Amino acid sequence: LKPFLIQGQAIPKSQASRIALARLPDERRPDRGMAGPSAPENSNSCIVVVDGEQYDLTDFLPKHPGGPSLLLFVHGRDATIAVNTAHKDPHKTVYPMLKKYKIESTKKNDEVMKDKLGIPNFLLPPQYNAITDAPTYNFDPKDESLLLNKVRKRIMVKEVQQKIKQIDKAFDSVVIALLVAYFALQYLWLRGFAPSLLVVPILALLRTGIAGGGHYYIHRGGSLFPHALFDINYVGTGFTGLDGHVLLHHVFTQKDADVKRGFFGGMMGVPRLFRIPAHTLHKLGHMTTGMLIRGYDFETDSDNRENQGVSVKLREKGLSFCNWGFWAMQALLRVELGLAIYCGFFWSWLAQFVLSLWMNTLLVVSSHDFTQIIEPDTKDWARFQLLNAHDMVILGNPWIDCFLGAGLVQHRAHHILPYQRSGWANHYSEKFIEAAVKEAGLPWLPPKNLFTEILPDIVNRQLLVPVCDPVSRKQTYPSFAAEHLTPSAWLYTLVYIAKGLSGIGSV
Repeated sequence: LKPFLIQGQAIPKSQASRIALARLPDERRPDRGMAGPSAPENSNSCIVVVDGEQYDLTDFLPKHPGGPSLLLFVHGRDATIAVNTAHKDPHKTVYPMLKKYKIESTKKNDEVMKDKLGIPNFLLPPQYNAITDAPTYNFDPKDESLLLNKVRKRIMVKEVQQKIKQIDKAFDSVVIALLVAYFALQYLWLRGFAPSLLVVPILALLRTGIAGGGHYYIHRGGSLFPHALFDINYVGTGFTGLDGHVLLHHVFTQKDADVKRGFFGGMMGVPRLFRIPAHTLHKLGHMTTGMLIRGYDFETDSDNRENQGVSVKLREKGLSFCNWGFWAMQALLRVELGLAIYCGFFWSWLAQFVLSLWMNTLLVVSSHDFTQIIEPDTKDWARFQLLNAHDMVILGNPWIDCFLGAGLVQHRAHHILPYQRSGWANHYSEKFIEAAVKEAGLPWLPPKNLFTEILPDIVNRQLLVPVCDPVSRKQTYPSFAAEHLTPSAWLYTLVYIAKGLSGIGSV
């Protein structure tokens, strides 16, 4: 791999301020009140830019196979990367459709695009401008040197696609079986027929597997309810995953707008001995009131410089009354907690909460090395994804590991072909991707072991380091004692815990 590391570089220092800003009260953030472009005036529409041309997709919203929400999230953005990577064969399906919706606007692209992508500004470096700083790649379908074209040449074979459809159906059947097992175990546990020592680890594994199914349902778009399965592990939310995961992490992988790079942000300001219990209490705040407040915000936030106003637009256009999948899952999680307390199993519930939370929190950042970027300037999108993601092995059986790893095990295939509908399809596709990779003269490295390679690295880099900025690694306090005895560190920890109750820090 050495030849491919030569162009690697450390994460830019401009990234370092992202978390520092997040730690400041709103009124002290230098980005608050900063002059800059506002939301596009036609905020009730869905205007996107693809290959430098503007398209009004408002009338296409109810027709989009992936559902209207994904399109509304890219309103006011350049959707070129999403168009070319989130679809199986975009030059045969998407581009012909786009011709119908092209507009000859009197406004320039920078007048209809959002410079901060319509997300909370503190998630991005202060000087980041999506109009000028977004990455660009070569998606020419006739360029046979591009890795994505080499992969598609093998994947798009009729027999391969038929097999993938069968595999997707089998994947869905397993998700249904996991849900049945999940509810059956809950019933046996609350009735006192199953011992807590057995229930706690099995519930954590079931939550992880079901969330893995939800992960791929987010990528599929469409109905809101399957997305909500993503929420069952207490870590993320499907409604923000549509944007933060599908459209920001996958489109801007390892770039300034990849919000996943700051995933441990707030936690890194907590002294290391308090970090795990403080974050656990912070997430308990989400579990009680925080997620409900965050959900209400999402339902009522209008389209502006820091929000896309998706729920409001869906209601205005009669496409969805509310984000009912989210509310149904949040109700289920709270009913479970209430029944556990009523039946005298609160401590067992807490144990499975902690185990589920931390298993999945660590898995979130297990498939990328966020300390180094390999070939940052390449214009070959699939090549960049290949070199900046890695697969992992848990038990050694990839079909089982797919669910044990919350759908993140076959990660290189997932990033090269993010439109695929299941982790099992990604595993099946690996042999075709490997052949294309070798043809391109690139390395196809073996997966990393979760227990011996990945987790020790994550723990050392995120949980055991002194209080510091998670990107620049600049240490905040001069010593271990100062870190744990300084009143400002205690205050930060208490505020961090309390903010969970209002939904701050929810994913």
